[in-house]
Amino acid sequence: MSSDFSAYATGDLLRMINDGEDHGENFAYDALWGAVFKRWRKGIDLEPLIELLQSEKSGQRERGAWYLDEADPPADRMADVIIKLADDPVGHCRWRFVAYVTNSKLYSDAIADRLAACLLDCDLYVRARTVFWAVVADCKTFAHFSEAVLSGAGTKPYKFRDPETTAFWRESERKRATRGIEIAQRLRAGESVASIRESMPEEDSYSFDQLAFLIRQ
Repeated sequence: MSSDFSAYATGDLLRMINDGEDHGENFAYDALWGAVFKRWRKGIDLEPLIELLQSEKSGQRERGAWYLDEADPPADRMADVIIKLADDPVGHCRWRFVAYVTNSKLYSDAIADRLAACLLDCDLYVRARTVFWAVVADCKTFAHFSEAVLSGAGTKPYKFRDPETTAFWRESERKRATRGIEIAQRLRAGESVASIRESMPEEDSYSFDQLAFLIRQ
């Protein structure tokens, strides 16, 4: 098959990439990287990507989230779509939301609220990615985000039958929020991951492993 994909709609190329048929050597790679991602980076024909991200099927949303991260389409065209990934039941989609916001510098009150939820995420990879976002954010954005988090943004509406149980989990979440912001503050100030790790035994070691990896990139 010719490597000139200009005659093919983006949706048709995606279907051919994933239909399992033989369309020629290197077709999937060339079509995806040589045509589809180039279009999306320019904001062209984003509808197929948006459909994947909004699919009811988790596998399609995961694929769309991977495409999103690789193609990095214009933020002004994706803001209303990507924010929904922050609440996706699939952790892969939630961290791709954080990664896109990190790369695009997209920020708003609504995104701050969802980032706050990601900071408190039980998926440690999502949490670590969010701390890293806070480390590389500009000073004004970080100040706004810190204030939002410490004011309770992104917290779960805990309401158990036993008030003491509700209070316990709310306090646990408050401590995780405070700790996440402190880690980011200390990393922004130039302190090493190893030093912070030693002084914070409450934080899971995996979070620090991920931060050490991300910061050295």
